[in-house]
Amino acid sequence: MAKKIQSTDKNWDDGTLGQSEEHAVPSGTTDQKLNEALAMQSISIRLDKSLIEELKLIADINGLGYQPLIRRVLHRFTNSEMKKLVTENAALLKKHSKNKMDDENDKQCA
Repeated sequence: MAKKIQSTDKNWDDGTLGQSEEHAVPSGTTDQKLNEALAMQSISIRLDKSLIEELKLIADINGLGYQPLIRRVLHRFTNSEMKKLVTENAALLKKHSKNKMDDENDKQCA
């Protein structure tokens, strides 16, 4: 009979418990279910080979795959652009509102 290993945090953390393949159970989660749960969609995009190689190098240096790196770059870009659009449009709305108030004041004075 095999010796029973005590269920302690240390035994779980160091891999004494929980790392044997014979006791692993597949989750049954498909790529489609995972993508839906993460709200992700697969796309196809054509990029220059040199760009892909540079992305792979940068990703490797940062300990990432190149596709997660591309996602990170795109998130940073879109966040920056959205902030820029909000700022620009806020200025336009403020200007529009001021012009509208000036027009109303002109009508009242006339």
